[in-house]
Amino acid sequence: MMMMMFFPTRTLMLMFLLSSRHKAQGEDPDLMLTHYLLQMEISLRSVRDSTLTLTLLNLFLLLHGVSSDTEFEISVPTGVQMGVYGEAVHLSCVFPVSGSWDADRIMIMWQHNQEVVHSFFHGRDQPQYQSQTYANRTSLFHQEMKKGNASLRLDRTTLEDAGEYTCSVRTRLGRQSKSFPLKVAAFYSEPRLKTSLLDNGHMEVLVTSEGGFPSPSLQWLMGNTRDVTNHTHTQLSKDHHTGLYSVNSKLILNGTVSSSITFIMKNPDLDQTIRRNIDLFSENGGSDQRSQRAGLIVLSVVVVILLAVIISLIILRHRMMKKEKSRNPSESNIESSEALIHQTAAEKTFNG
Repeated sequence: MMMMMFFPTRTLMLMFLLSSRHKAQGEDPDLMLTHYLLQMEISLRSVRDSTLTLTLLNLFLLLHGVSSDTEFEISVPTGVQMGVYGEAVHLSCVFPVSGSWDADRIMIMWQHNQEVVHSFFHGRDQPQYQSQTYANRTSLFHQEMKKGNASLRLDRTTLEDAGEYTCSVRTRLGRQSKSFPLKVAAFYSEPRLKTSLLDNGHMEVLVTSEGGFPSPSLQWLMGNTRDVTNHTHTQLSKDHHTGLYSVNSKLILNGTVSSSITFIMKNPDLDQTIRRNIDLFSENGGSDQRSQRAGLIVLSVVVVILLAVIISLIILRHRMMKKEKSRNPSESNIESSEALIHQTAAEKTFNG
């Protein structure tokens, strides 16, 4: 206990001595001490005791230089932020600016719980001080800094990235730190359906989906109205590497009854809702349906044949009537000729 008290006291004395020396040399003592404290963070990280470094850093910021006041107020999200697994997430942090801009006199630090996520001072990023967990995954918006943008982009988000994030900003106007929580969730994949006929004549309906987080809520409906979720068996398995869930849910149906089922899976963190309608026919019900369908097919064929016969008869009759009309003018001409001959013969007899 005495050693723990002695170490921070000695360190604080060293901090103030370093501050006086750098101020005499015209350097920014706050930034230089931040540099030393981050060096201590790297050393203590090997023994998993970064809490001490963070405590010293916070104490130094309170005792030295300009304290935070109402004129310097940074803005961070007020509620829980949501990140999607495997995608980039934007963590917002905005600070006030005025007058001339000097990137060398600004310090930005992002922390996750007690780890350094990203740090910026001396006019450049300082990746050597960040936790290896975030290596090559973080970036600031450098072109927007002069407008007061200290936001962080975190790429390839993992479930381990969830937790409390703290944005700390120091400029000539003041300094302040604010924190907010981040949640990480993952979308579930399109469900796969598998049906199996069991030895007892019942039917098993299995739905599988994977790659999601957190655990989903499931619901099974029979006929889109009756809830049969309590009659299902659902199993969740977790990937030890990614922490993502796979879900298998199955429903056993009576093999003598045809069924219309609705499967609903929800991931409320991402407002994801998957709803699938499943129409199943049991063995007996399937035979009845097949018989009905066969009857409909036969009836359709008979109707088509009757229509074809009727159409053929109509066409044949039309052709016959056309031929009959074509013959009638010839018969009329013959009859007229015969009548004329008879008339001529009669006239000759009368004259003779």
